[in-house]
Amino acid sequence: MKMKTILHKLFIYNLAGRFSSALAIIFLMSLSRPSFAVSEVKVPNESVIRWEQYVNEMERQEHEDYRNGMSYIISGSIALAGGLWGDSITNDYIEKGIYTIFQTIGIASVGYGAYVWKIGSEDRNFYKTVESSKLTIDQKTLLLRSYNFQKKQTEKNEKFIKAITHGLIAGLNFYSASRQKNDSVKNGLAFIGGVNLLASFSFMFEF
Repeated sequence: MKMKTILHKLFIYNLAGRFSSALAIIFLMSLSRPSFAVSEVKVPNESVIRWEQYVNEMERQEHEDYRNGMSYIISGSIALAGGLWGDSITNDYIEKGIYTIFQTIGIASVGYGAYVWKIGSEDRNFYKTVESSKLTIDQKTLLLRSYNFQKKQTEKNEKFIKAITHGLIAGLNFYSASRQKNDSVKNGLAFIGGVNLLASFSFMFEF
C-alpha cells in the first residue's frame, strides 16, 4: 500500500511537471514576437513624406509580406507534419496532447502565413484604397499624413493596454504560485508570471 502511494505521488509530480513545461512553452510561443511578421511601413517624418515615397515603400512591403507569408506556411507545414508523426508513434496520452498542440500551432501558422501573403497589414489596405481613388497626389499626401498621425496614437494606446494586461496576468500567476503546494506546478506558474512581467516591461518601455 505504501509503495502504491509513492508510485501514485511520483506519477502526479511527473504529470504536473510535464504539464507546467508544456504550458510554459505555449506561453512563450504566444508571447514571443515572431521573426517573420506582417511588415510595417517605416514612414519618415510626416512633414516631409510624399505619396510617391509611400508608393515605393508599399511595393517593398508587398514583396516582404509574400516572403514572410511563405515562411510561415512552410514552417507551419513542418510543425503540423511533425505533430502528426509524433502522435502516431507514442501511446502516452500526455505526449499525444503536446503533439496535438504542435499540430494546432502548425495549422495556425499556415493560416497566418496565408493572411500575411494575401492581406497583410492595415497599411496595404489603406494604400490600395487611396491609390484607387481619384484624389490628386497632394490630397493623397495630406491624407497619408493624417493616417500616420492617427496610427501612432493607436499604437501608443495599444502598447499601454498590452502592458497593463500582461502585468495583471503576471500578478495572477505569481499569486497562484504562492498558494500552490506542488513545486512543479508552482515553478511553472512562477515562470509564466515572469515571462508576462517581462512582456509588460517591454511594452512600457516602448511608449
